Amino acid sequence: MAPRSIPLCITLLLVALLAVPSVQAAPEAPEALQATAGNGYVDLSWLPVDGAERYLLYRGDMDGMAMIANLSAPFTAFHDAQVEEGESYLYYVTAVVGGEEGAPSNTVAVTVPEEERDFLLPVLALVISVIAIQVCVVMLLYQFKSNFRLK
Repeated sequence: MAPRSIPLCITLLLVALLAVPSVQAAPEAPEALQATAGNGYVDLSWLPVDGAERYLLYRGDMDGMAMIANLSAPFTAFHDAQVEEGESYLYYVTAVVGGEEGAPSNTVAVTVPEEERDFLLPVLALVISVIAIQVCVVMLLYQFKSNFRLK
């Protein structure tokens, strides 16, 4: 190789390296997805991903998953009130970095509790109300009888 061709080879090598699109690593998966269920809701939270522009939250069951929220970073929590009591759900979240959706987080399973129906308190209130009405009627009858005695 002639000394003049070395700069030409280096130039061609640099052009080739710059012309090849760089391969970016896929965004990280969000970590530590957690779910807490209450009567009619599920609260979800996860750790942030560096450089994330937004997060896509998915909900589903064993038959499939569907995206339910598109959250702008830095928000890393969601309150899902579109759930049914007594139903079980699966959730996962992905991060979007540079317009590319990353791998899914850990999947969490949660069952929304059914509202407890306490029948004792209403029944007890009804019984006490009936007793109170009976006591009032007896007191009124006694008062009425005392006022109208024959002399």
